[in-house]
Amino acid sequence: MKKVVYFMMALGVMSCTQEEFNIGNPNQADAARVLANAADFQNFNISNHTNTFFSQISFNGIFFRGMADQFTTTNAFRGFWFFCDQPRRQIENTTANDDIGVQAAGPWNSFNSAINNANIVINNIENDAGEVIVSGLDVTQQELASAYFDKGVAQGYLAMIYDKAYIVDPDTDPSALEFSTYQEMLGAAIENITTAIQLANSADSFEYILYTAGPSIDRSTFVQLANSYMARLSIANPRTNAEAQGIDYNQILTYANNGIVEDYFPPALENVIYNVLQDWSLTTLGDGSGYMPTDQKITRLFEPTYPADYPTDNTILPSISSTDARLGLYYEYVGENFGFLRESRGRQLFSSYRTIKFFNQNDQNETGLPMGIFSKAEIDYIKAECHYRLGNLGAAVAALDASPRMTVGNQATTPAAPNILNALLYEVSIELDLQSGMGVPWAFMRRHDMLQAGTPTMYPVPASELEITRDAIYTFGGPAQAGEVGTASGANDWRTIDLVY
Repeated sequence: MKKVVYFMMALGVMSCTQEEFNIGNPNQADAARVLANAADFQNFNISNHTNTFFSQISFNGIFFRGMADQFTTTNAFRGFWFFCDQPRRQIENTTANDDIGVQAAGPWNSFNSAINNANIVINNIENDAGEVIVSGLDVTQQELASAYFDKGVAQGYLAMIYDKAYIVDPDTDPSALEFSTYQEMLGAAIENITTAIQLANSADSFEYILYTAGPSIDRSTFVQLANSYMARLSIANPRTNAEAQGIDYNQILTYANNGIVEDYFPPALENVIYNVLQDWSLTTLGDGSGYMPTDQKITRLFEPTYPADYPTDNTILPSISSTDARLGLYYEYVGENFGFLRESRGRQLFSSYRTIKFFNQNDQNETGLPMGIFSKAEIDYIKAECHYRLGNLGAAVAALDASPRMTVGNQATTPAAPNILNALLYEVSIELDLQSGMGVPWAFMRRHDMLQAGTPTMYPVPASELEITRDAIYTFGGPAQAGEVGTASGANDWRTIDLVY
């Protein structure tokens, strides 16, 4: 199965290259064979489901955790330190950056590949009148709905992450591609996910298969998951608090009310799909410290008197206590075991905690482990945030009380706007970390101006793409650009908030 999945991902990339640049595709004969055989065609589509979800829990998500102060490091491997450093740095958007492929270009390549493969399925069914009959069962509409879902989700992530991207449909002329804004990308994403729901609801039978011979979800759960993604991607789209005040929270609340009613944590399949973001984030070193230590933001949320930055003298911060059981369930005090942290790169970046939530002996690549893709708690917090934005503070507190904030952490929330916002930051940072895929805490903090000043609020189009299109290369981030488009102002920096709940 591993070879099949990787072949299908590669096939998508190759077909995109062929269309855009007229380069011969050595997989063309294989592509024709796949599209001509119904079972192979379905497996092609299933492999793209795998790609779509794998892209959300991939290595690329580490950098968003860094910008959101979910973890800290002075380790320069793959540029980790540069995304955690203080003051914040610009994104190094240049092909001279050896790590651009996992930084700015990582999500770009993976989600555009998913869109391209979904377009192949859509084109074959809608424009070439292709039918998909597998073992005597007509699954044409099922496969079409699934492809529209993959396409919409991938477009939604491009909208969440980048300032602009391409809206590509099966009939798009590759020689006339133009960038669309992130707002336009979100609009296309919502339209395609809505189409997926309509097609799934009208299909004679339906299941969405995550990977070949793997788990599937039925029609009802698929519709719930699709609504959940529309809620996540819609509320995540604004880059600033000012922009966030203008979006339609009643519509997002409708999506959330129709969303999942239990966690969507499908099981991993070794060497095919597993939570790579968790795998790297939870690695423990020989001295007991975390390879990616827990940032001071997290400990300060539990204990507001804890400093926002680690002391730069020889002080070792003590452990903290909390009435919230999740402190002990999700984190572990390691004291002066600092692992790879280097004082010469800034002791203020140190930490005396590591994250143990979901820890599996340094190996998330194990069949059967829950992958933590979409938590029911996220729907609770989206509802609470919508109520908060709409001024219905009582309903916001009720949504928080229905979530793990109360059911696990036993943390009450006062029905006052600043307290509710603080509680949401607390929950998004602590409860949703590593169980919501890439970028959710980062997107929450940027739409409330809570990121540190100079933090990038979106990625530029990768330099590797801009060199091909011959557009000017640009970037975001850095303290000198604070408050400019694409760079956080720090107006409500989490380090300055009076943490009252």
